[in-house]
Amino acid sequence: MKFIETVNELISKKEIQEESTDFFEDIIKALLGNPISTGKIIIFLAKFPTLIHEKLLWSKFEMFLNGIYLSKDDCNKLYDKLTKDGEKKDNSQRLLSYIDKAETQKKIKYLINATHCLLIDFIDLSTYFRICYAIVHTLEEDLQFLKQNINKTEFSWNLCVQGLLTTGLMYQSVFDGNGEQKYSFTSTAKLIDQFALSCDNINRYPNIGTIQIEETPLTMNILHPNLEDMMATDEEVNEMLNEVFGK
Repeated sequence: MKFIETVNELISKKEIQEESTDFFEDIIKALLGNPISTGKIIIFLAKFPTLIHEKLLWSKFEMFLNGIYLSKDDCNKLYDKLTKDGEKKDNSQRLLSYIDKAETQKKIKYLINATHCLLIDFIDLSTYFRICYAIVHTLEEDLQFLKQNINKTEFSWNLCVQGLLTTGLMYQSVFDGNGEQKYSFTSTAKLIDQFALSCDNINRYPNIGTIQIEETPLTMNILHPNLEDMMATDEEVNEMLNEVFGK
């Protein structure tokens, strides 16, 4: 059973009835695998469906939790990683900020991939945060260019190259007085592809590609059946989002 499904079951059994009174504190605890805090957030958002930013954050956060917490052991592992050396709050806040900044489903999936690699010790915490930072600060189109071309050595200038230069994932490798400059990927770009963008590509990374990472769709629907009397309908929520962000 997925993490959020387990929490919803606790809500349906009325084992969690209190709504969140400190959204930030509860979402940090939820990130660390606390089902009670997670349930309090769901109830809170159910009562206040017009909180656009909180609902958008939760939709991404829900996808992340379902992709990471496939077992109780996963909860314990991530808790241990984030609380190492007493950095519980800072590390949790950093990860939450990356989830919040991820503007596409694919970026959430990349964060999930990197987190799985962290949990099985393919990367350390410092490398993990470096990868997360680069993912959320790089345009999705530029990440796709990186993913598709990581095995090539040199490139002429183009818009994707410019974007990757800006985020430190490419560098100028050939200086030519005639204007034939060339650009190459940095070592950080290769880490991002290996442990986030293409880690499920068994042909490219045989040792990592064997990891089974569950696909979890991003959804705005966080309504639990027992809470529907407090909720806006899906149509109302979608209409509200379209008014704010456009179709």
